[in-house]
Amino acid sequence: MGLQIPILHTVGFQIRPNSPFLNGVRGNRHFSLFLEALAPRRAFNARSIFHFSLFVSLLLLFAPCSVSAKEKKEKKPKQEKLITLQKNARQALKNRSGQDAARDALLGALANLDMGNKQKAKVYYTAALLEQSLNGVENQKAWLKQPYDTAKFFNKLGDMYAQLRLCDSVDFVPDAKGKVHQRMQKKTNALRLKHRRNIYMGGKYFLTKQNYAAAYPFLDYYCSYKGREVKKGQEVPDTLLPQAMLWATLSAFLSDNSLGAVKHADAAIAFADPATAEILYEYKVRSFAKLGNDSAWVAALKQGIRQYPQHDYFFVQLADWYQSRRLFNEERNLADQLLERSGRRPIYYYAKSKSFLAEDDFEACIAYADTCISLQQDFVDAYYNKGLAYLNMAVIVQETSCKDAKDPQYLEDKLRAQELFRQARPCLEMVRKLQPDRQERWASPLYRIYLNLNLGDEFNEIDKLLNPKG
Repeated sequence: MGLQIPILHTVGFQIRPNSPFLNGVRGNRHFSLFLEALAPRRAFNARSIFHFSLFVSLLLLFAPCSVSAKEKKEKKPKQEKLITLQKNARQALKNRSGQDAARDALLGALANLDMGNKQKAKVYYTAALLEQSLNGVENQKAWLKQPYDTAKFFNKLGDMYAQLRLCDSVDFVPDAKGKVHQRMQKKTNALRLKHRRNIYMGGKYFLTKQNYAAAYPFLDYYCSYKGREVKKGQEVPDTLLPQAMLWATLSAFLSDNSLGAVKHADAAIAFADPATAEILYEYKVRSFAKLGNDSAWVAALKQGIRQYPQHDYFFVQLADWYQSRRLFNEERNLADQLLERSGRRPIYYYAKSKSFLAEDDFEACIAYADTCISLQQDFVDAYYNKGLAYLNMAVIVQETSCKDAKDPQYLEDKLRAQELFRQARPCLEMVRKLQPDRQERWASPLYRIYLNLNLGDEFNEIDKLLNPKG
């Protein structure tokens, strides 16, 4: 009697007559013997065990084939889905309706389907055609004298350019061998050139509306994504490009797009007249400041001083930067260099006066302030520097004066302090006259001057300004 092995009842294990697996092994005698072995309360013998082992081996052999077939079935619907989306897009272009839905479905497929760069480029190009179609809808309304949306007319072209740029960016990605296959370049270039004039007009349209943030993308596309228009072997010159570069810089700066302003400023300056160029360069410098790029900002200021010495903005900013870092010698050296190059300009004497004031060299401060005032009699900051210099000297004399009223030095120090207060008075009263709305500059200094000179009426008037509730 053979080896007796008890058989456990299988729970939930059923082989259907029409099972794909049965179809593959039906008629196999080892399989028949295996079915016999599964009979309830039937015992395995050595021969049955052999057939059971052989069956399991066959089952494992067929299993990978089933998984592979399943993977193939999963990939097939994906390919069919992309084909369907492309078909829907072509239908939307033909019918001139449903473009938005077709575009969104296509672009959504980029995240859901596994595509190569060639397929991605085609998706972006088709999306661009759908945007062009939407622009055409508004264009047709205009031709038919029907109400149309001007902003939408231009924005659809802007969206089209955005898709074309994405198409080119994918199309220019090198393959595994490092080679670039520009399959879509001719198509994207042709489509760009077809609508290039309206891209320019879109920027101009939003500029007239003072919508600088909306104007910038159009002008940026026009300047930096322009394509090549060739006729009879010669590239056609673009007469609108200089104006577009100017507007691109302007719209970027006025919409706080500092990167955009820096991007186009140099190209715009190259085409601009001198008066416009120095303003554009100022936009560039201000943009560096907003970006927090100190090294580029300082370098641009120095370059601005060299190129536009008559435009005081660059000198004033650099001089203030030197002041903030207590680089007073550098500040004065800069002023001296410009005095040699540009002549006796008040601003340079004022800068030297300010640097000496910061170093408590009051005599030198007053001397350079006087020179500045002699060249420009309403230079308010020179009066301010001079007045503060006298006031500080008076306070120092007052604080270090002899305190013994019986000592002859006491009277001498007092008279010296009063004289300095008297010299400070007209300077700060001139500041008040020239800048009446800048009370924080002159009110407190005049309060101290009038107090020490015993000018009752003047003191009371200033006191009421400083203490209106008192």
